[in-house]
Amino acid sequence: MRDAAHAAFPSKRFRMDIDRGKIAEGTKATRKEAVWWTGWFWAAVLLLVTLLYLYYLFPKQDLGPVQPIYFSHRIHAGVKQINCRFCHPYVERGEHAGLPEVEKCFFCHKYIIPMHPEIQKEKEYLDKSVPVPWVRIYFVPDFVKFRHQPHILAKIDCLRCHGDVPSMDRLRRVDFQMNFCITCHKEKNAQLDCYLGCHH
Repeated sequence: MRDAAHAAFPSKRFRMDIDRGKIAEGTKATRKEAVWWTGWFWAAVLLLVTLLYLYYLFPKQDLGPVQPIYFSHRIHAGVKQINCRFCHPYVERGEHAGLPEVEKCFFCHKYIIPMHPEIQKEKEYLDKSVPVPWVRIYFVPDFVKFRHQPHILAKIDCLRCHGDVPSMDRLRRVDFQMNFCITCHKEKNAQLDCYLGCHH
């Protein structure tokens, strides 16, 4: 009878052991939850920092101004290896290299991806006989009389001044400074006289 009573009503010591076990299990569960929430917190922080970096810093590092029509020099000059002179025809004979007429783009794009939205946008300029208002990228001060011709005759590669254009989708703005030109002229033993060289 006494054993039956003990079975029905466990001793105080046995009940305390059970309570301690429950507390220990609860503590383990609480620790697991804390670790779980801490992991999610740091994952959220990492995600937020990455998104802020990508939104505010990364795009600004290597991109130039937005053009009215998306044009990738990397695709045209790099992948397709179209010579610079095909699109910039006056580089050897004029003061400016020149920009291609819209018609020239359609030598190829009449057949290659003609339904692409950017090509369709360009077709609107062609149909209206209006030049594309490209955003200027390279700037030389007004008091400098720069011509491409002597530089081409000296066999200076376009990339020397314009940068690695075949690797760029959007060209970065460049403001040429006198020091850049003088350094190159000294290296090439070129004209350094102010008026005979650049300021005539």
